[in-house]
Amino acid sequence: MNNPERALPAENQWDLLVEHNLYYYFHGLWVESDDPEEVSRLLRVDPDTKLECDLETLIEMYQGRPADTVWIGPHAPGWTHVLAFGLYPYHPAIRNLGKRRVFQIRYDDDRYLLEGLYLYYDGAQLGYAGPPDEEGHMDLPDYRPYANGLALSEDESHRQHLHLMLCMVGRITGRFLNREWFASTRTLYRIPEGTWEEA
Repeated sequence: MNNPERALPAENQWDLLVEHNLYYYFHGLWVESDDPEEVSRLLRVDPDTKLECDLETLIEMYQGRPADTVWIGPHAPGWTHVLAFGLYPYHPAIRNLGKRRVFQIRYDDDRYLLEGLYLYYDGAQLGYAGPPDEEGHMDLPDYRPYANGLALSEDESHRQHLHLMLCMVGRITGRFLNREWFASTRTLYRIPEGTWEEA
């Protein structure tokens, strides 16, 4: 990606989520790792549930299932993407991903709830890493160069904010969501019930 600090995706990121039936719930993790299998081990998936599948199959299989489920695959050089179902922000599985950057965005359309672009490292949530608000506030100013032209506005919807946050993490990781990303085959796993107990 040339000039990642200024790059924009070819298509609106929210529109792609709608087109691929991920608009109602999206919980994405961008993990700084080239090894999806290592990421899956750190999440403590059940290897016996491993299934290579596309997104359409994932959505069909997840309907009504209460179990924690992850769809894991390469994102860009140096990055693995996890689409998570059943986890929540600051979940112990996310905090277990070690000494690497982990960016998280979670959106729940039914609740009209957007939990923005947060950065985790070594079990700690370091703060908000998304585009600045109208006053220019960012928790993590090291990421300000990636926010060029992506400021959030109170006049915009959560859906527009989600688009801008996905633009931001795309700039950071070197890849936006695109049709090839949605068409890819990745690995689906279940995380057994009781694997992660809160302290």
